Amino acid sequence: MTQDPGAAAPTCPRHPDRVSYVRCQRCGRPACPECQRPAAVGIQCVDCVREARANVRPTVNRLGFTSAHGTPYVTVSLVIANVAAFVYGYMVLGKQLWWARWALLPAAGEATGGIGDEWYRWISSGFVHFSIWHIAMNMLVLWQFGSQLEPILGRLRFGLLYGASLVGSSAAVELLADGGAHGGASGAIFGIIAAYAVVLLKLRLDYRALVTTAGLWLVLGFVIPGISWQGHLGGAVVGALTMLAMLRWVDRRTP
Repeated sequence: MTQDPGAAAPTCPRHPDRVSYVRCQRCGRPACPECQRPAAVGIQCVDCVREARANVRPTVNRLGFTSAHGTPYVTVSLVIANVAAFVYGYMVLGKQLWWARWALLPAAGEATGGIGDEWYRWISSGFVHFSIWHIAMNMLVLWQFGSQLEPILGRLRFGLLYGASLVGSSAAVELLADGGAHGGASGAIFGIIAAYAVVLLKLRLDYRALVTTAGLWLVLGFVIPGISWQGHLGGAVVGALTMLAMLRWVDRRTP
């Protein structure tokens, strides 16, 4: 095989200033090292990899939900948001002022006849934590269960589940608590745990260990001072009901 010495050197279409003699196995175009992606056989360019991913058909799991592959972005975003709120509260506002402005204060709500203009506390309280151990434990459990449940439900459904559980947790605090400052992601996390138990039950998998662990934490909320059992209970109930509603909706949609 001879090569024409006068022929122009092949260049990467995305980076015309770079010479490359490595070609994409799919389209045959030159690809510089920055644009090369390992494939099952040989190398593919980034454009072909992106096109292939766009054409992949969604995977529907046994529950009837479209699975979310890759990084659990909603879970990661929630962890980042909680950590950012903790840093802001402790280092910028000061913890006492932060708790006073963001936490849920059921006694104050009763004194004013309701939540009034401070409805945002139903959401902001879910991002308030009272110690480094409080947020560390909550974020650990959030990551453990969120990274498992988010791929099953899909990102949108998981976000809706978390939001509904958070609101349910706050509603239970307003209805059942008689004072104090309430906050933390644990109410929404209990919703995720309860939803996960419903999933295991639906798939006929062993859910007893999960229910036992969650039940132990719920019981401890009645015994150990400073734990908002009202928020845990409300989040768990709403999380389970939301999961049941999602499953019901999928069953009715499936012919």
